[in-house]
Amino acid sequence: MKIEINLLPQDKKDGIRKAKKFWRVLGWESVILCMGIILFGFIFGINYLLNYNLQIISELAGSGIGGEKYQTIDYYEDKFSGINVKLAKISDIYHDQIYWSELFSKLNQTVPRDIEISALSTKEFSVFLSGKARNREDLLSFKDRLVAEDCFLNVNLPLSNLVSKEDVVFQIDLEISEECVKNK
Repeated sequence: MKIEINLLPQDKKDGIRKAKKFWRVLGWESVILCMGIILFGFIFGINYLLNYNLQIISELAGSGIGGEKYQTIDYYEDKFSGINVKLAKISDIYHDQIYWSELFSKLNQTVPRDIEISALSTKEFSVFLSGKARNREDLLSFKDRLVAEDCFLNVNLPLSNLVSKEDVVFQIDLEISEECVKNK
């Protein structure tokens, strides 16, 4: 076993501790300074490369060698933009298109044999039917079939149409569901 005796006075011990702290702080400062120099060197290198590339591009654009190509590219970009706008308009028209043939198909399925439709008019999604029924029961049956169909909404058969028992002239107002006549 080895025994060590520290015979240094307290102020010299404090001086040695202060010296060790000083060298430690000096070491950290030198590391931070080296990292800063490397960072500034890296930023300076990137700045140099970007300026060099800008100079080359400016010379190409000014010389006219690449200028014609840039003009051609700009021309085609403008053309493509115009075509894309037109295609977007066509797409909007296609998706908002109303297919009245679907209305006629649904009506064909719901109109019984004893009903004659003589006129049909539309305004937006409202449909006005007028025609002639053989008797009152056929007309009421036709109205019930229209109500049962999912595409027809708010079917309105005025009571004045039910006055006659035979050869009933009628007018029916109804609305057609937007989903039934729009493109899916």
